[in-house]
Amino acid sequence: MYEGESEELKGKKSGMLPKVVSILVTFIQIIIGLDILLQVFGANETPFVKLINSLSEPILQPFAGIFQPVMIDGHTLDLSAVFALIVYSVIGFGIQKILSLLKLK
Repeated sequence: MYEGESEELKGKKSGMLPKVVSILVTFIQIIIGLDILLQVFGANETPFVKLINSLSEPILQPFAGIFQPVMIDGHTLDLSAVFALIVYSVIGFGIQKILSLLKLK
């Protein structure tokens, strides 16, 4: 093994964590976004809706009850879920920025 090879391997390993964080944040954003849309459009309790609800419940639990849901023409907008989406996005962005700064050093 020569010096260039170890540096290349180190670069590949350090680039993995930001990708994992990005994938995780994107997954959380998709689940919350789907949950918001399904609530707004009053989706029926199908297996897919139950799956999204079961995935989103632990993610949204820390934000439950922060804001009252808003009713618009019979549709419910969960402002706590919207707030959670914003918070998780900002935290994910911050973690990615910190990791990119650490990678530069």
